[in-house]
Amino acid sequence: MAQDYDDVVTLGIGEPDMDTPKHVIRAAMNDALAGWTHYAHSQGDPELRQALSDSLLAAGRDVSPDRIQITHGAMGALVAVMRSLLCDGGEVLTPEPHFPDYAAHVGFAGGKLATVQARFEDGFIVRPDELEAAVNENTRMLLLNSPGNPTGAVLPGEVLDAIAEIAVRRDLFVVSDEVYDAMSFDGPAPSIFDRPGMSERCLVVNSFSKTYAMTGWRVGYCYGPEWLMRELIKVVSYSTASASTPGQRAGLAALRGPKEPFQAMVDEFTRRSQYVYSRLAEMPGLRVNRPQGSFYMFADVSGSGMDGLAFAETLLKEEQVVVIPGETFGPSCQPFIRIACTVPMDRLEIAMDRMERFMKRHGETA
Repeated sequence: MAQDYDDVVTLGIGEPDMDTPKHVIRAAMNDALAGWTHYAHSQGDPELRQALSDSLLAAGRDVSPDRIQITHGAMGALVAVMRSLLCDGGEVLTPEPHFPDYAAHVGFAGGKLATVQARFEDGFIVRPDELEAAVNENTRMLLLNSPGNPTGAVLPGEVLDAIAEIAVRRDLFVVSDEVYDAMSFDGPAPSIFDRPGMSERCLVVNSFSKTYAMTGWRVGYCYGPEWLMRELIKVVSYSTASASTPGQRAGLAALRGPKEPFQAMVDEFTRRSQYVYSRLAEMPGLRVNRPQGSFYMFADVSGSGMDGLAFAETLLKEEQVVVIPGETFGPSCQPFIRIACTVPMDRLEIAMDRMERFMKRHGETA
């Protein structure tokens, strides 16, 4: 639809608009010229796994290189864990709103995705008692995402403590999608991996894509218990053989090189997110929570008299701004839209001016 209009501001795509820093590109190019163009080991470049292990240890998490699997993007890690643990079917339980690809990964592995609604009034933090109430005899796994896409919510430590206790008591495995962990606005985002009893029943999924502006390089990774890593490598080996060798060398350069460009990117997303939140909070007919992480906001637009899909279509037609309808992230999300702060500030200002004009027409008359 957007192709039919001029001067569209797109707040839809969940991808950093910054390019990969030049020092990373140069290092990867030099390595490629030096012969790093062949198959990598299926578990991943040993240097990269060691560098990741060192980085995790510096952050207080002791994960040996043999417990790290490099994958073709974070998607590759999700494919590997679902196909490793859902071979006999089973149910995966996740809070809604959720990243829409989860359903496909679970379904391709022969499982079923079940959801527990996280409420706007709770800041989209799932209630542990309601999560446990949804566990049944077919539940195999809990799937968490923090900081979250599409909500920007960060699960607090006490909630993770409660969920970890449930996982241990009910004998559930936990997959923790932490691809936005570098973009936590109120200090480091806590991880369920660090909770008691979780070292043998938790896999953390992460990626270079968002942290290092490397979406096109397709390099992800995951880490967890040794017994699971022995199974994941089988799926990776037979599905993708290995992640891209030049991409892994780029990841190594990102880990070993200067961190200032990446911190500047996080600072910029923080600035943009706070700006967009402040503007949205003042618009009639909109409700929005203060973002805690990622670069997303999930706004309730029911005060406009429209659901998320109608809102998105009408906003594009009248003001040439693209947002994502909430129903993309689960059936309970129809009243919402997702906004990605992934355009420069001057374009964000234009988009917010247009949305404010739109809401003054629709929010005050609904």
